[in-house]
Amino acid sequence: MNTQTNPRRWPPPPEVEQQINLDRERFRKCLDYMREHAAGEVEGVYGPNSVTWVLYREPVILLGGLRAILLQLAHPAVAYGIAQNSNFRNDLLGRARRTYTAMYQLKFGGLSEATGAAKRIHSVHSRVYGALPDGAGPQGSGPYRANDPSLLRWVHATLIDTAMLIFDTFVRPLSVEEKRRYYQETLLAAAYFGLLPEQMPPTLEAFYEWYNGELAGERLSVGDTALELAGLLFNSPFTQGQFDEVLTAGLLPERWRVAYRLPWGPGQRLTWKLLKGSMHRGIHLTPPKLRYVTAWHQAQMRLAMARGERPTIMARVLNTIDAYVDVPFSIRPVAAKAPADKD
Repeated sequence: MNTQTNPRRWPPPPEVEQQINLDRERFRKCLDYMREHAAGEVEGVYGPNSVTWVLYREPVILLGGLRAILLQLAHPAVAYGIAQNSNFRNDLLGRARRTYTAMYQLKFGGLSEATGAAKRIHSVHSRVYGALPDGAGPQGSGPYRANDPSLLRWVHATLIDTAMLIFDTFVRPLSVEEKRRYYQETLLAAAYFGLLPEQMPPTLEAFYEWYNGELAGERLSVGDTALELAGLLFNSPFTQGQFDEVLTAGLLPERWRVAYRLPWGPGQRLTWKLLKGSMHRGIHLTPPKLRYVTAWHQAQMRLAMARGERPTIMARVLNTIDAYVDVPFSIRPVAAKAPADKD
């Protein structure tokens, strides 16, 4: 199967352009909602008291990346859209780094920074459209576009579920109240994806009723396109080896572990148990502020400076390094300088 990127087809056909214009109008409403409900200009979309910051300051959250992507690829339109409209094959590392940078800007950036990241994502997605061929999935052939609310909802749902699962598994179990709070916060995340609140299930319980129904239903299936993209994921220079396969297999529901043909014999199950235990212990042996991602420290620095306070030494060091070297898990260096030391 050919998964080379298609040339850009712009302007699009009239019927596609009409849908894109409707997507843009909906996205403008989403940005209005996000600005209205954000924690603040300096605090960003969520702010320091959010469950979102508690989850995403942990670098272990990134271990759910492959799980979330595989579940996304189980939607044939998502798999085919990625295969035909992105440089997934030729620039997997670059794509991953851009994705994670945008994610941290949305989670920990100031409001203007988060809004800018959301606009860039929407602009890129607006150029991703096409048609599913016959036999591409259970629903048959038909048009698709990346900003279709049904596709956005599915992609967003896999991220919601995966983040909570990773935190529960490796850090600590979230309480039901924390999960409910987090889910309400994800309605803001849905807005910067281009989904209005009414296009998402209203409560955590309603979300899982819908989401589990999708996972067990017939709308999703792993076809040749999803399998090939999964093969690329597991054979990249930074995911080769048994670790990522076992980790992802352990985190996937059984139906999708089987669909992606991931080995899950006694050896893999034992490895998963040892991995889970050792990673959990390692996380709890590491002082929190030493393990939190750079983006969290940069957000703390931005907040401290806005209050006229001195940022922590660690925040200043990481921020300074990030000005010269591309530090992992960062948003971008905080522009203003911290107050000089008096000693």
